[in-house]
This record gives sequence, structure tokens and C-alpha cells, in this order.
Amino acid sequence: MQPRRFAALCCLLALIVLGGCVGVPSGEGAPGDADDPDPEAVFEGAFVHSDDLEDVSGEMRTEVTDGDRSVVERVRMAERPYVDYRDEVLEASNPDRVGDVYVSNATTKWWYYPDAGVAQYTEFEEPFEDASVRESRADMAAEQRELYDLEYQGTAEIADREAHVLDVDAKDEVVTEGLSVLVGDTEYVYALETIDPEDELTVVEQTIWIDAEFDYPLKEKLVFEGPAGTRHVMIEKFESVTFNSGLEDDRFAFDPPENVTVEEW
Repeated sequence: MQPRRFAALCCLLALIVLGGCVGVPSGEGAPGDADDPDPEAVFEGAFVHSDDLEDVSGEMRTEVTDGDRSVVERVRMAERPYVDYRDEVLEASNPDRVGDVYVSNATTKWWYYPDAGVAQYTEFEEPFEDASVRESRADMAAEQRELYDLEYQGTAEIADREAHVLDVDAKDEVVTEGLSVLVGDTEYVYALETIDPEDELTVVEQTIWIDAEFDYPLKEKLVFEGPAGTRHVMIEKFESVTFNSGLEDDRFAFDPPENVTVEEW
């Protein structure tokens, strides 16, 4: 079971990830101290979170820019790891996306497009369980960890939270199923007209910010180049975030409005 944010690890586009990450010491805490956390443990937080984490909610902003043009989207999200997830588009460069809703729980996924008057759903043959999803994510973290060199860069404040900063550098040329976005959603990468989904994109810099208390990803920066050498930057981050607020089951249920076309997908 993978919320839309996490599913970027397994998206549909085959891209090449190269080494050559540019280390950017972008934290308030200085890296290299004896008390620094294990970089591998910080990296795992992009996949598996603290046992004390019950739920998370907040507003996130994603921006992709080529220096001249930018595509921006802001969503309100809620999650109860590792099965329940919901988000709604609040603002977007593409106005058709405003109001779009995605809801996922143990048995069903919903996509609601109010502008088109359509709601699509998928029902799972067997309900997902938190424990099995967590185990799968832990296995994925172990596999991904072998592909990267990790450099701890201290701490920074994201959405009024202390976060560990980690540079992620591919060890060798690696072919992955999708752009290696550990935190965000790669659909924004292709929103600029200058980016062709058929192109191979070279990742030249990747940094993630993981909440120091709950081991939850708060921000990611990804710098990549197309075949012509055009550089693009994608940043996804929380603008506000709340942990363990006691989210109820109804937050992760969806009933299509009246007069909406409902389709099984």
C-alpha cells in the first residue's frame, strides 16, 4: 500500500540516475559531530517512521522550475502510516487541478476530479495491513540504501520542526523505475513544457530533510538535467505540519458527491 507521495519511488517513467551529487551544507547544525545520527537511519526515515508516529497532517508546496518558468502546487494532506492517506489540491499553476482529491485506505483508492465531474476508484482484493506495509517499506529502504552514498549535513528548521539534512548521492550509474524521488511526486517534474517524459533525466543533486522526532520526510530538493543540459529544480516541502492530532477514520473515507460520474479504474 503506497500513498501518492510515496508511490513516486515506483512511478512509470524509466530514468537514469547518475552520481555526482553536489554536497550543500544546508543546516543549522554542523555535520561531523560525534553525536550526529547514523546517516543510514536518517535515510530510512523516508520509508519507515518512528513507532511514536500515529498521524500527520499539514499543507505541502511543490515547485518545479527551469529558472525561467515555474509550476507550483499546494495541497492539504493527512496520513496515518502506513495505509491511510488523503490529499486535496488547494492551489495549482494548472487551475483544472484545484479541488482534486486523492483518498486511500486499507480497501480502496479514490481519485476525484471535480472539474470533470468524475470520481474513479480501485478496490483491493485483500485489505492492506500497516505491519505488512511497514515491513515492505523497510525492505525497500535496505535495497535503496545500497545504491547511495549518504552524507549527513546537520539540521535545519522546516515548518517549525527540527529536521536532519541528508545529501543522497548515487554510487554508480543506476537505472530505476522512475525518477528517484524519495519524498515527492514525480508528476510535477513533467509539468514544464520543456521536459519530455520520453527523455532520460540525469539527477545531479538530491537532498532530503527528515523530522528529527518522528523520522518523517518534511522536504526534498532534486536537481536534474535533460539531454540538452537544461537544469531543473524540484522542491517539495511542508509549509505547516502537525503530528499525532488524533485523525479519525472518516478523514480517509470518500463518498462521491451527487451527479458525479463514478468509474471503476
